[in-house]
Amino acid sequence: MPQWQGLLHEGNDCFHAKKWKQAEYCYKEAAFHLDSLWSANTKDVELLMAWICAVHNLSSLFEVQNNADLSLEYLKIPHQRMLSIYQCNEYCEDTKLIAQNALKITFMPILMFSKRHPICDTCIKSLAEFKAKIELNQQIIH
Repeated sequence: MPQWQGLLHEGNDCFHAKKWKQAEYCYKEAAFHLDSLWSANTKDVELLMAWICAVHNLSSLFEVQNNADLSLEYLKIPHQRMLSIYQCNEYCEDTKLIAQNALKITFMPILMFSKRHPICDTCIKSLAEFKAKIELNQQIIH
């Protein structure tokens, strides 16, 4: 089992046992390892999805500890990164397509979060604009 998988499993065990600091450590370490691995191979979708999962786990961890601001920040990290990759011409088309598909995965948790917690007007406007773009792209594809 890769080190990052062991860290995610340990983090999940700690999360369920309410060992918040240990869970945070495991999730951050897993995210760090996954980020390094994925940066070396940006076409590896499994590594990307695992990195998104690790960062979203950190968001969940902070949300259950009533730290909504930090929770939202951890939701935004993978979304903003995928958006940046998708819009950057330095990446190959395959990597940009992977980032585009990942945006759909990173967007929904932010939208769900905004229904549970108040967020700023600028963020609400950005969410609405992004949701409209996704819906438009889905209509074009079908």
